[in-house]
Amino acid sequence: MKTLFSALALALVTFSVNAQTAEPQFEMSCGDGSWFRGNSENKRFCETRDLTMTAPVGQPLTIRGGANGGITVHGWSGPNVRIRAKVQSWASSDADAQQRVKDVTISTANNSLLATAPGRDNQYSVSYEIFVPRQTALVMNTVNGGISVDNMQSDITFEAVNGGVSLAGLGGNVTGKTVNGGLNITLSGSQWDGKGLDVETTNGGITWQLPKDYSAQLFTSTNMGSIRAGFPVTKSGFMRKELATTLGKGGAPVKAVTTNGGVSLVQGRN
Repeated sequence: MKTLFSALALALVTFSVNAQTAEPQFEMSCGDGSWFRGNSENKRFCETRDLTMTAPVGQPLTIRGGANGGITVHGWSGPNVRIRAKVQSWASSDADAQQRVKDVTISTANNSLLATAPGRDNQYSVSYEIFVPRQTALVMNTVNGGISVDNMQSDITFEAVNGGVSLAGLGGNVTGKTVNGGLNITLSGSQWDGKGLDVETTNGGITWQLPKDYSAQLFTSTNMGSIRAGFPVTKSGFMRKELATTLGKGGAPVKAVTTNGGVSLVQGRN
């Protein structure tokens, strides 16, 4: 009987450890999204590659989206960085499209994630879905692709040219901008944990989703657009295009501004 109990205890410990270090579940696949490159290049080839790299210590993980491709980052409790890269290309023939994908190399050296291909700067795309330890600092940039980050507690900097940005469940010091794309910001918990949020877009709307009893110093504005809030606030500035308010007990500043686009604030449950 004692031996049986010992075996059961060991099994439970093993199960607990395995549960804590369970492999992340990627959602990205070659069936996602849409593609079209005109009649002359209408053959597509796509593959996914799964990689693992050591989480940086004392410096950020730099993710370069390249000419084409988006970046999705999830914070997780694992010890390292897990990556799924979706590599695709288009050409006038199936063989050419497949060869273009095979030519793409993905490097994880020097705490940086980067895809390259000889002489094929605009003929392929690489999109990433990445699981990162929550405290890892991030530096991200894309040209033609969006950026999505959730469940992180770290210093994060991003820059996009053509792509929307989604930020959810974050803390730390988050700064960034996109030129052509909206901002979707989902705050969680009771307050921002860290220095604050400071993001902007030039051409795109902003959607805020806030818990009902959230505490922060909130600022949001638009030059060409309107501000709509689902709870009582006082708008200011020229034609009431600014909103600066203390939410709850106040706290860290959370700021998002746009030049051309509307702003919507939705307050939900905690």
